[in-house]
Amino acid sequence: MHHPLRHLLALAAALWIGAAQSQVRATDEPSPPIELSFRDFFRSPIGPAGLEISDTLRQANGRSVRLVGYMVLQETATPGRFLLTPRPVQMSENADGDADDLPPATVVVTLDPQQKDWKVPHVRGLLSLSGRLSVQRIEEPGGRVSWVQLQLDSDATRGMNSFELAAYLHNQQHRH
Repeated sequence: MHHPLRHLLALAAALWIGAAQSQVRATDEPSPPIELSFRDFFRSPIGPAGLEISDTLRQANGRSVRLVGYMVLQETATPGRFLLTPRPVQMSENADGDADDLPPATVVVTLDPQQKDWKVPHVRGLLSLSGRLSVQRIEEPGGRVSWVQLQLDSDATRGMNSFELAAYLHNQQHRH
């Protein structure tokens, strides 16, 4: 059964996103983002010191990147952010507490600061996201420490309501 409102919102979001992306490329971002892969995060092979951040990840710090991964399914969404991993993961924060199955290459994705109170709905499947990469130690709400953060491009989600954001993320799904 088709829902006319859902179709209309998706169409409006797609049209808005197309206009926003052309403006971003024309004025703020003359070159495409760096294609970054989760396998580029750590030096390989792993040595006696354990996981070490790779030169590739360090060089991408502060730059515009494109990353393809899966949104982590969390019991309770953290407002203004979500987690992106190289494989599908479901967290049970209430049952597991600090123990979780997050891979070492986990990225904290943050929305535009104006959307810091939004809870992002979970989107299944691969997502292709672009934004500014930050490689630094940050203690997240709840005590979790993150090393890699991706600030979504400001113009990508600014001005959207929560329905449009869900449609935007759905449209960012990576199709093979």
